[in-house]
Amino acid sequence: MESKLCMNCFAGYHPEEGEICPVCGWDNSKPQVSGGLRYHTVLASRYSIGRVKAINGEGCTYAALDLTTKRVVEIREFFPASLATRHTEDQSVMPMQGREVDFERYLQDFIQMSKNVSRLRELSVVASVQDIFEENYTAYAVYEYVPAVSLRRYVENAGGKLTWNETNRMFMPVLTALGLMNSLGISHLGVSPDTLRVTKNGTLFLSGFSISAIRQAGSSLSEELFPGCAAIEQYSDKAVCGETSDVYGLAAAMLFALTGHVPQEAPKRIDDQRLMISREVLRSLPPFAVTAIANALQVKPNLRTASFERFKTELSAAPSIVNEIDQTEAIRRLPPLDVDLPQNKGLPPAVWLIGSCVITLIALIIVASMWLGDAGVSLSDIQQVFDGGNSAQSVAVPSLINENYEEWVKKVGSGEYDFRLKISDRIFSDTFEEGAIISQSPLKGEFLSPGGTILVTVSKGSAMRTLPSIKGVSFAELQELLRKNGFTPVQEEEPSEDVEPGYVIRYKEHEEGESLDYGSTITVIVSAGPEG
Repeated sequence: MESKLCMNCFAGYHPEEGEICPVCGWDNSKPQVSGGLRYHTVLASRYSIGRVKAINGEGCTYAALDLTTKRVVEIREFFPASLATRHTEDQSVMPMQGREVDFERYLQDFIQMSKNVSRLRELSVVASVQDIFEENYTAYAVYEYVPAVSLRRYVENAGGKLTWNETNRMFMPVLTALGLMNSLGISHLGVSPDTLRVTKNGTLFLSGFSISAIRQAGSSLSEELFPGCAAIEQYSDKAVCGETSDVYGLAAAMLFALTGHVPQEAPKRIDDQRLMISREVLRSLPPFAVTAIANALQVKPNLRTASFERFKTELSAAPSIVNEIDQTEAIRRLPPLDVDLPQNKGLPPAVWLIGSCVITLIALIIVASMWLGDAGVSLSDIQQVFDGGNSAQSVAVPSLINENYEEWVKKVGSGEYDFRLKISDRIFSDTFEEGAIISQSPLKGEFLSPGGTILVTVSKGSAMRTLPSIKGVSFAELQELLRKNGFTPVQEEEPSEDVEPGYVIRYKEHEEGESLDYGSTITVIVSAGPEG
């Protein structure tokens, strides 16, 4: 008997030996999920459909085989069960009567969302969209398949919690990617231990992209809110969701990694905002991490960490970097005390200073104690001591996104603006030109003290660079061009009767116009003049 392909991993197996795949363990005797595309359906004349792996209010995710590359992929089909049905014969998707307008609107949202995610291919920690097409009166997005387990299962297999060092190592690349995504106007709104996945080499990456309509209550689609990770604003159809919502979700997932549980659902935390955590775990965490995660899990959006850039800074172990931001969310959210701050009314300076320090210490102790489940202290008892508002002495932060970093350095250096710029990271980007600012913290519209620091992420340009033309170019000229494009030029001389000495004959092993990785070493054959 001929072998068959497993409908989960597409490895070959022999039916006479049973229907259980010897590679992945999938039971191939199971029928397709009701309403899903039939096994072996071919889409776009290229993709063979396997089992339904996941369903939510937006549609179905299938295991599939790319018949061209022979690689396993995942295909996301827009098929909202609340708005549409499937024709039993040709498998086309048909909007229900009276739901045509909603179906078309959300279909266009799905296509646009898929296009947006496809722009993030440079981010290795984000699920990559490789193809988008329309068929069966609906749309499909083809995602790269990455063998992995959910963060939830990974933590369970690791004994129920991870160390701070491991959590920090795994989460930082995703945090940076989410910051870039949101700077481009792309929010996930479903960050959780189920959409964060861990690869075989221990790398965390983000999956589970869906349109925003199912990640917020109130639409005609069946919502998909992840308990404990969905921010309070996602439970309302009136509130605006965005970067701060993703900050909440990622912080909740970090808390899960460190403790084995997520916070209570956001609506339940309004009256009791404690984050139940054992003293043992608390003692194992750096104080700056405690503060950063607590700030990111504030229920009220206006009190929560507003950006991933700020969250990343607060999670940093380098106090000097944190201090360079005007006033961090941690300082702004110190608890109010039922006593007045000491006033210097005739008291000796030393007494006034000591009194201030004591009150500040009490405030910090209260912040830390909220992490103890038996302490009885809630975040609802904690508000601001220091005013983070826009006093007359504050400097309004301008928008730096997509602006040239060097040009702004000159503006700041000339005294035109009363703040400093500091690069927190440089990353490759196909979207932003080299030298352009990708993200900033504080954000536009926030306020800095005079002389404060704005942290920026700067684009290194595309990771792939094109070899420039060599026609009539001297090596000195080409060397400068190659270095500007991120290449490392190396010269080799060769006698030539036709090319003037010092001018380029050809590239060694490459052709002009060829795309190569940034930083590649390029050997250039240069004329040494006539032989002899």
